[in-house]
Amino acid sequence: MLAIEGIPLYYLELCIGQRMRKGSVGVWNEISPYLGGVGIASVVVCFLVSLYYNIIIAWCVFYFVKSFENPLPWSECPKEKVTFGNITRLQLVPECKKASPTSYFWYRSTLNISDSIENSGGMNWPMCACLVGTWILVWLSMMKGIKITGKVICFPRLSGA
Repeated sequence: MLAIEGIPLYYLELCIGQRMRKGSVGVWNEISPYLGGVGIASVVVCFLVSLYYNIIIAWCVFYFVKSFENPLPWSECPKEKVTFGNITRLQLVPECKKASPTSYFWYRSTLNISDSIENSGGMNWPMCACLVGTWILVWLSMMKGIKITGKVICFPRLSGA
């Protein structure tokens, strides 16, 4: 569907939008008032994709911050205190022994998944902070527009060729 419908519609919308100097909704309304929903659907899909990608970037920021810890939190299983009578020992978390340290870190630290559906587990504040930071970075980069990104990459001109 992407090759047959998605890319040609996007290319058509891009070309007509540049020619008419209008946005996604305006282009399809100009073609036909009945096609305005295609433009609205395009805007909604772009919004949902941006939400999804910002969450992935927030995960990357979380891993980047955690990678400065020594030892790495996903390199070994965490230990918990277990008391047998008067004796207290440190044992590996049983769930981590069944899986691997990396999957335990992903599900229990990064995603903060609870044990059951009845237990909500509360807010994952570190991930929420990463997501807010990601949205602030996106807003700062969008605030200046495309003009600033054109100045970042500078290639020297080759003389004579």
